[in-house]
Amino acid sequence: MEKRIYHRAISGIKIALFVIISSQWFMANAQALKTGSISYLTLNNGPGNNVVLGSDIKDLQAANLSYLDGDSRADADSCLRYAYTDPNVLDLGDSLNLDMVGIRAYRDKIVNIYLFFKMTDAYKVLQKFISMYGQFTDRPDNYSDIYNWNSSLLTLSLRYQYKADLGVAIFTSKTLQNEIAADKQRAISRDYSQALSLNN
Repeated sequence: MEKRIYHRAISGIKIALFVIISSQWFMANAQALKTGSISYLTLNNGPGNNVVLGSDIKDLQAANLSYLDGDSRADADSCLRYAYTDPNVLDLGDSLNLDMVGIRAYRDKIVNIYLFFKMTDAYKVLQKFISMYGQFTDRPDNYSDIYNWNSSLLTLSLRYQYKADLGVAIFTSKTLQNEIAADKQRAISRDYSQALSLNN
């Protein structure tokens, strides 16, 4: 009888500890994923709507997608560049409207998202990002107008170009950037091996 009571008491304590630990974990993660934190940037994986890093370019509405500047050639990283004109994506909310959204894709996966906006909205865009993703994690220096948010999976870089009277926010997938670099290195090694075999 006493053993049964003892085992029930131990089981009750274990359950109570599990509930306490689980609720603490949940509260800690819920806190980390709220707006105003760098974790929120990683959770969103881009500016939102249906344009997110790592997603397939084919999942976007083809009617809103065209080659950037009419150029269908791949760049030095074997990426294709697109302009995306979905009105829902151009509206950032809080009376902020983008001039254009650019997309750079590697093997049909979105590696970069570019948000272009007028310089008159520069301060509002900075404040919007701070409210969503927290204080920027670094600046190259105090004199350049570049603000970076750096998370484990992606980066966001906000840059102002006064001569062009525009600003750009660039979302970048670190996973795809690493894949591009690895593929380029493999291609160099393959070309080198082929050149050696031809010379022998």
